Amino acid sequence: MEYDYFTINFFPLIGVAFLTIFLWRNSYLEKNIRQTFYLLSGLVLFELCIYNAELLLASSYANLHYLLTFVTALAYSIRPLSLYFLISLVLRNESLSKVKIPLLIPFIINMFFAFSAFFTPLTFYYDSHNVFHRGMFGWTTHIVMLIYLLSMVLISFSHFQNKQKFERIIIIEMTMILIIGAFAESLFGSFAVLRYSVVLSLIFYYMFFQSEMYKDEIIEKHIEQTNMTEKFTLQMVMALTRTVDAKDSYTNGHSQRVADYSKTIAKRLNKDAAFQRRIYYMGLLHDIGKIGIPDTIINKTAKLNDEEFAIIKSHPEIGAQVLKTITEMPTLYFGARWHHERYDGKGYPDHLMGDEIPLEARIIAVADVYDAMSSKRSYRDVLPQNVVREELEKAKRTQLDPYLVNIMIEMMNEDTSYMMREK
Repeated sequence: MEYDYFTINFFPLIGVAFLTIFLWRNSYLEKNIRQTFYLLSGLVLFELCIYNAELLLASSYANLHYLLTFVTALAYSIRPLSLYFLISLVLRNESLSKVKIPLLIPFIINMFFAFSAFFTPLTFYYDSHNVFHRGMFGWTTHIVMLIYLLSMVLISFSHFQNKQKFERIIIIEMTMILIIGAFAESLFGSFAVLRYSVVLSLIFYYMFFQSEMYKDEIIEKHIEQTNMTEKFTLQMVMALTRTVDAKDSYTNGHSQRVADYSKTIAKRLNKDAAFQRRIYYMGLLHDIGKIGIPDTIINKTAKLNDEEFAIIKSHPEIGAQVLKTITEMPTLYFGARWHHERYDGKGYPDHLMGDEIPLEARIIAVADVYDAMSSKRSYRDVLPQNVVREELEKAKRTQLDPYLVNIMIEMMNEDTSYMMREK
């Protein structure tokens, strides 16, 4: 068999150089994965050294039968070891401990067959002219290679439920490359084909890691932008809230407390984070319609006349009109429009009854009524906690949703120091 320095060295060296440079420049990979990549690259280089040594020895005129046998046996031993580490790379140490010892058995068997050439020519041998010959059991080294390749397929398939679809395709394509490479080497007798396959598979899998990193970067940037947008949105909402609360000297911080109570009630209802965030915004903006109400009416200490009360009662509709323009959160206006509806249908502006009132509005109504009683007003101080509890009990099934009132009372029972109040 004739050796070709170019085919043996060029493409594997280019592949290993590619991997080494890009691994060095990209430190995002886990330490154990980087080490395995480097180890595989090192094994490819070591195998190159062995085959170059074999090339030099075979071209020598001296009878180097034993030395050639040793070098060839070493080469046959390294190949399954490379595949073993390739499998560990594909698995990324997922349950690798369960299959580590079984996977090493073919490697040990392969070493036995490879080094048996010192005692019997059944596997391979060199003649007096340093020419390589395969014995009648020479196929055993390829069988061991196929065992590793089939193991990679089986183990990968058994872990497919933990892998993404794209990664499954990568593993299948890698395996096919290696199987075709092993068969091609057997058919054409080229010592370089399988080495190309290993290097190509490494590059292929590395590209997968690169795409995963790129995807993670996009996700990270998206999360960062989402957080910034949400932070900006919250700051804008808080600015509007403070503007509304500033119109009434006796309701300072009211919207913030209503938002906090509403979110807590939603959490106790086992609502998801999106619902809790949405109702928090609704609570902050439930009184935004008061922007359209004259300050003289809002801050009037005497009893409102019918005309003034009608103007006050218009703030839910004003608020709803303002918030309906926010298309990114189409239900945001629910709290503003319907937090003055009553469970018995005697509220305003639409006289909704019971479950006709959106849940968000019913929650905010409970929080709103509670805060009104636990805050200072122009005509009274903060009501005692027991009085607030009694008034909430009276409001069941008339003004407020009884189930939500029970949750609010549960929160009050836990608030033994009466901290849920205007400070």
